[in-house]
Amino acid sequence: MNSVEKENPLRARFHEVLLAGASERAEELGFRLDPFHVGEGELSFRRLNTVLLTRGIQGVIVMPFEEAQDWGDVDWSRLSAVRMDYSLRHPVLHTISPDHHTALVHALERLRARGYQRMGLFIRRAADRRILYRWSGAFASFHQAIDVANHVPPLLVERMDPALFFRWWEQYRPDAIVGHHPVVIEWLAQRGARVPSDVGFFNLNTTQEPHPSAGLDLLPRQLGAAAVESVIAQIHRNERGVPAYPKTITIEGAWVDGPTLRPQLEMAQA
Repeated sequence: MNSVEKENPLRARFHEVLLAGASERAEELGFRLDPFHVGEGELSFRRLNTVLLTRGIQGVIVMPFEEAQDWGDVDWSRLSAVRMDYSLRHPVLHTISPDHHTALVHALERLRARGYQRMGLFIRRAADRRILYRWSGAFASFHQAIDVANHVPPLLVERMDPALFFRWWEQYRPDAIVGHHPVVIEWLAQRGARVPSDVGFFNLNTTQEPHPSAGLDLLPRQLGAAAVESVIAQIHRNERGVPAYPKTITIEGAWVDGPTLRPQLEMAQA
């Protein structure tokens, strides 16, 4: 069992937990997982093909990337493989991924039940593009079910810019901000807005950010285990190469309570 990853320090914590889950499950099933790094300054595709062949490696898990990549130069004909999200654009392998859309829709419903009415999405455009617009798509779907007066247009930016954020914030005044970057808590404090008493913050990936906050646990340990199980099942079925009909397994993230949302009010008992 082999994991092929180009390290990204911005998401290293998420990758670390994902790899731990994959390694643990591989050992339970009698396999071993060895990480390889591919890309500039690391293994070339040509060298990777040689390493996989000489070591007799049968299975590959392709870790997530920040930007879309083409791995068409890898010899997949002898391999059972999965990709961990949609950023590997070619070839299209079987996919193990968080169910970003469903998890966010359910989270928005819970935020609304907690009393938030004007939720605003603030993320980097590249993050949304990497998962094929499932974050912005979930917000658009949710807006169809609520009063148009509570619609807050999403703010998708190329970079984290406080000036852009505050122009959006002052125009639409969301009462809860949904995003990846808790730095907005510090920005808001500079304008006298306190989290969570004045505005809530909901983190789209609590594993990725060390700041304690309410949000979604995308369950990287379980995702890693599911990837191992998929590859081993392919090996046992003697399924090799790029699949004609790629399958996708998704796992919905889990809600995590935290100090960046107002406490849920308890219903009065009769």
